[in-house]
Amino acid sequence: MSTPIVEQIRSTARPTDSATLRAEVRAHIDDTFSDLDALLAGPSVVKRGVRRKRGLKEEISYWQEREAIASKELEETSRRLPILLEETQTKLEDFLSSAQSLSLERYALADKLAGLVSELSSEDDHDRETQGRRKTVLEQLEEMQDELKRLEAGLAWATVLERVLLLSEITLNPSSHLPSALAALPKYAELHELVLAMESTLPSQMSLLRVIRGVQDKTWIALKDIMSQALLKACIPLKWPLRVQYHDISPTHRRDFENAYKDLLYLQIEGEKLHGSSTRPPQWYSGEGLYPLQAMVQPIALRFKYHFQGKRDTNRVDKPEWAFANILDQIYDHQAFIGDYLQPLTNQAGYDSVDVKSELTMLLFPCLLSLLRTRIPHLLEHPALLAHTIYQTVVFDDAIREGGFDVDNVSINEGIENGPWEGLAGVLLREEGWFDQWLAGEKKFADGQLNEIISSTNAWDISDELSDGEEGLSQAGLKPTVSSRQVKALFEQIQDRYSPLPSLEYKLPFLTSIQLPILAAYHGRISGSLDAFENLSSAFVRAVPGALSGNTRSGVHIDQTKLTSGSAGLERLIKACVSGAWILAALRTWADDLFFVEMSQELSEAPQLRWRLASDTLLPTSLRTGTTASDNVSVSVSVFDVLVDRYSSLSARAEDMIVRLVTVEVENDLKPHLTRRWDQDTINDGEPDPSLLGGITTLSSHLSILNTYLPILVVSRLYRRIIQHLVNHISQRAVYSGWSKFTFTGGQSFAQEINDFIQACSSVLPDLPSGVEGSWIKLKDAGKILGLPNEQKKEPQGITFNQVMAGAWDGDESFKRLCERLGWEKGRMTKNELQALLKRRVDCWR
Repeated sequence: MSTPIVEQIRSTARPTDSATLRAEVRAHIDDTFSDLDALLAGPSVVKRGVRRKRGLKEEISYWQEREAIASKELEETSRRLPILLEETQTKLEDFLSSAQSLSLERYALADKLAGLVSELSSEDDHDRETQGRRKTVLEQLEEMQDELKRLEAGLAWATVLERVLLLSEITLNPSSHLPSALAALPKYAELHELVLAMESTLPSQMSLLRVIRGVQDKTWIALKDIMSQALLKACIPLKWPLRVQYHDISPTHRRDFENAYKDLLYLQIEGEKLHGSSTRPPQWYSGEGLYPLQAMVQPIALRFKYHFQGKRDTNRVDKPEWAFANILDQIYDHQAFIGDYLQPLTNQAGYDSVDVKSELTMLLFPCLLSLLRTRIPHLLEHPALLAHTIYQTVVFDDAIREGGFDVDNVSINEGIENGPWEGLAGVLLREEGWFDQWLAGEKKFADGQLNEIISSTNAWDISDELSDGEEGLSQAGLKPTVSSRQVKALFEQIQDRYSPLPSLEYKLPFLTSIQLPILAAYHGRISGSLDAFENLSSAFVRAVPGALSGNTRSGVHIDQTKLTSGSAGLERLIKACVSGAWILAALRTWADDLFFVEMSQELSEAPQLRWRLASDTLLPTSLRTGTTASDNVSVSVSVFDVLVDRYSSLSARAEDMIVRLVTVEVENDLKPHLTRRWDQDTINDGEPDPSLLGGITTLSSHLSILNTYLPILVVSRLYRRIIQHLVNHISQRAVYSGWSKFTFTGGQSFAQEINDFIQACSSVLPDLPSGVEGSWIKLKDAGKILGLPNEQKKEPQGITFNQVMAGAWDGDESFKRLCERLGWEKGRMTKNELQALLKRRVDCWR
């Protein structure tokens, strides 16, 4: 950075620019002498205090004086400048020498400081070995300090551990167990307090804490085992685990047992006070519970393992029910001893909310779970054995529930509300793959059973054998086929297998993948048989010219018409009808069953399961999507609604085919008769017309078959439909558009034929609730009108054909009076219908 003096020197030493100098002179002259007059004039006088301008001469004199002064100064400066430069050079050299010496001193000090630091600081072991240097004093001091700290920590650790082990040893020392092992609890309390103090002082990750906690836990378990052995020793006179006859035990032995039992309960109470209760209680199958019962279960578990997990003949994978029965027997054998003695002892100790029977039952579960978890992995390749084992587990769970087991009344759940007990089956089914294997085995079994049922030679025979649960269905007169009864039994058998399962998550797959598909497959089998019947029966298809009337198989001619017509064809349709009707009635019964009502309700309230059902077309849409037809209306939806609709349609279709078959065959038999002439003057007073007998016989035969196999209400419904169809057919072919019109004699013959039909139906269906005559009323009235005499032949009632003619065409009042005389209620026959009927008489003049 330059100083003002340096700048001044540089400015002065810089050579003068002549052009700049001339410009400055010109500017000064222009400023001083503004014009020629000012230059030539003399000096001007100005006011006081203002400088007077010089004239030309004065200006020249002024600058000459200045030049002389500057020359003197230049001469003086030139004379002194070398001296000053020499002095300055000398001083600069002195300053440079001083700076160099100071720099050398700085480097020397830095080297000395680095040496001192290196003597105090540590080096890498590798460098030390390479250079052969000893450890520094500082390093030695640091190592000694660290070693001292480690020794102090080790001493403290050893002191704490020694105290912990000493307290543990004193607690377990038999000399501290007088008069009872409970006397050692104060020492254990000291141990517990010491552990708590260490936990509050030491870091949680320190291994010493893990060690002393382990010592404390082992001490408590050992103390518990000592007292458990004392209880088991006191159980020997009771002959436990055999059935205890407590009243036969001596007072001394009873007192020893009761004291040992209560001591263990008091130990558990003190342990709960010291250790506190866990925020998350153990699982019910963990084997934890009341201490005395844990001890008393040990000999039972030992015997169980000997019989069912060893090499005894009782250890059979195909007989899991033996193991379950053994546990159930143990519970049953000891329930009196538990209720009369153990429950009061437990209540006295402070566990009055614990059900001792449920507690003992819970502590026996690990025996079975250990057995099942060992066996089931080996049964995964054997679906039948796996299904049998899980089914027996479900049966065992159901028996335990019926025996009064309550998981809320055991010690580990004291004061805690739990959901329904899932059972051993719930634990097993949570194991990966086990439930799917069981389900696959059950499905394979069910499919095989269904195939056997359908393929049986008597599958479609109508059966009179009914079980106790089927009496309600048979009260309406419905008889099942062998296959429909067996399919219903198979459905209920599957339901019995899975109904005790703990949750809908396990129940639903059985319904959707086994039960509903079975019913759908059976529906498809019946529907397929009806399709085949329609394709083969001449009553449902038109005959194709040139087509074969029969079939050949293995060289044997088979006439298909014999299988799909007449009594044989009708019986086939009846079997399909009653098969579908039996399953339909069963579906409606199941839909009202409490089990399936609850399942439907749970499914409607379980949105987490709907994703599994999205593609299942056998369930109602409302259950699959969670929506109903109307949000404002509460609709009761059942899991069987889809199948109920399908079977309802199937039953209706079978009834339609029955009506079609009967009417077509009767119509075919009546075809020759309906071509007769009704204007003949002769009347048969004896037997019916021979051409009519075929139709009456066919109708009577078919109605008799219907009455034999179908309920009376179904027969009544089918009878009305059949007769209505025949009445319309006869009316169209004979009454209103026959080959000829009617004479009085022809009308009498027609009325007699209708009476013959009615008598034939009455003889076949004497118990029809609504009677048989009502369905024929239209033709009966037609026969009555067509058989009325003219004026020359009066009836006893006094009604003649001419009078009816007059009443039919005279007016509404006349028609009304005519209907009253004929005994017809209003609307029985309209005026137009009556007029059309009267025109069928040859003597009608209108």
